[in-house]
Amino acid sequence: MPDLHEVRGKGRARAAGLDPARILDLGFALFAGARLPGVRLIHQNTVEGVQVWVTREDGAGATTATGEEVWQYGPGFLWEEIERTWWEYETEGRPDADQFGLIVTDRGQQVWLRDPSEVIRPGRA
Repeated sequence: MPDLHEVRGKGRARAAGLDPARILDLGFALFAGARLPGVRLIHQNTVEGVQVWVTREDGAGATTATGEEVWQYGPGFLWEEIERTWWEYETEGRPDADQFGLIVTDRGQQVWLRDPSEVIRPGRA
């Protein structure tokens, strides 16, 4: 597994409810980046599709590949958070990257969707 964060704990396997290739969409990356701050994702193309590694600074991690089960590590259930965030993104109509914007102030930054008044709130899904 790539060294994105220090991943802790024994692995737990489960069936993947979402093809990891779907989460590589730029619109989803913007949405998920706002909803799940501190989560990092990298991927590699495979013959069957794609393999992804997802980590969070608290030591949580998950890895899966197209057609494979998910392995999760560390605290919580990071892949379930990714899946819930995906379904939120679906509910929003799978917006394209050009529908997002960024507000930057001296107090930080916020990502918005479709209108600056529609800020995407961070927090676990």
